[in-house]
Amino acid sequence: MTFPVIAPEQDFALWSILIALAGFGFWCERYPWGRKYSGVMLLIAAAIVLSNLRIIPTSAPTYDAVWSYLVPIAIPLLLFEADLKRIIRESGPTLIAFVIGGVAVVAGAIIGASLLDLGSDEAELAGIFTGTYIGGSLNFAAVAEASGMQDGSMLAAAVAADNVVTNLHFLVIIFIPGIAWLAARYPTHHMDTAEQFTAKSRARLHRIADLNIAGLLAALALAFMLAAIGQTLAELLGKPQFAILVTTALTLIFATLLPRQVRKLSGHSEAGSVMMYIFLASVGATADVWELIAIGPVLFIFASVIIIVHMIVLFGVGKVLRLDLAELAMASAVCIGGPASAAALASAKGWRDLLTPGVLAGSFGYAAGSFIGVAVVEWLR
Repeated sequence: MTFPVIAPEQDFALWSILIALAGFGFWCERYPWGRKYSGVMLLIAAAIVLSNLRIIPTSAPTYDAVWSYLVPIAIPLLLFEADLKRIIRESGPTLIAFVIGGVAVVAGAIIGASLLDLGSDEAELAGIFTGTYIGGSLNFAAVAEASGMQDGSMLAAAVAADNVVTNLHFLVIIFIPGIAWLAARYPTHHMDTAEQFTAKSRARLHRIADLNIAGLLAALALAFMLAAIGQTLAELLGKPQFAILVTTALTLIFATLLPRQVRKLSGHSEAGSVMMYIFLASVGATADVWELIAIGPVLFIFASVIIIVHMIVLFGVGKVLRLDLAELAMASAVCIGGPASAAALASAKGWRDLLTPGVLAGSFGYAAGSFIGVAVVEWLR
C-alpha cells in the first residue's frame, strides 16, 4: 500500500490544499476558458488527481470536518437573501414557470430511477439530483448530508454528470428562443423588447465591492447560531440527521421576517460560496478515479433523463398556459443551473427585465430544493 505524501492526520496541510483548490476554482472562472469548463469541474478534477496520485489522502478527519462544520454554515450564508415574500411578489410568471419546472424535475428523477439501475444509493442519488436541479450546489450538499450519502466517488461522479448535463442544457436554452417554429407558438414579448448588456455588465468576477467587516462577522455569527439552534431542535425532534433542514427553515424564516436586518450583513454570499467550493474540493479528494469512470456513464444518462422530462413538461405546460417563451427559458435555466444562470442568460439574450425575476426564482429554488430532495429520498427508500 502506498501512503500519501500528506498524511490524513496533517490537518493544517490538508486545509491548505482544500482552500488552495477552492481558490483555483474561483481563479479559473475569471477567464473564458474557466467559465466554459466550469471552475467547479476544474477544482474537483484537480482534487481527484492529487488524491489518486497519493499526494493527499482519500479519507481524513479534515474532510469529515468540512461536512460537519462548513456545509451547515455555508447554507445559511447563501440563504440570507431568500426573502420569500419578495420572491413571490416580484418574480411573477417566471416563478410560476419555475414551479412547473421543479415539479418536472421530481417527475424526471422518479422516472429515471425506475428506468436505470443506480445501485444501492438509488434513492439518495435521485434526491441529490432533484435538490441540485431545483436549487444548486448548496442543495446538493444539504441533501447528501441529510440522507447520509458521503461516498466520495459517487458524489464526484454525480457532480461531474451534473455539470456536463447542466452546461449542455444551458446551450440548448440559449438556442431555443431562436427557433422560429417555436417562437411562433409562444408569446415573445421579452424577446421583442430585448436590450443588449454592455461589456461591463457581462463581467462575472468574484469580487466584493464594499465589504463591511462587522457585517461579515455578524453574518458568520448568525449562521453559527442558526446551525446550533437547528441541530438542537432536530435532536429534540428525534431526527438529528435532518438538522440541516431545520437550519434551512430557520434561515428562511429569518430572511423573510427580518429583511432589513439581512441588508446590514455583508459578504455572506461570497463566504458561503467559498465554503461550498472547499466542500466540493473535499468531495473530489475522496473519489476513486476508477470507480468514478465505472459509475459516471449511468449518472450522465440519469441526469439527461431528468433534464429531458423537465423540458418536455415545462414547455408543454407553458404552451397551454400561454407563458412567454423567454420566461420559460429563464425558469428552466435557473431551475437547472441556479440563480447565477439568470445573469448569464439575461446577458446573452438581452432580457434585462427578466434578470431580477430569474434571480428571485432561483433563490426560491435554493430555499425549496433541499426539502424536496430529501422528500424524494424518503419516497424512494
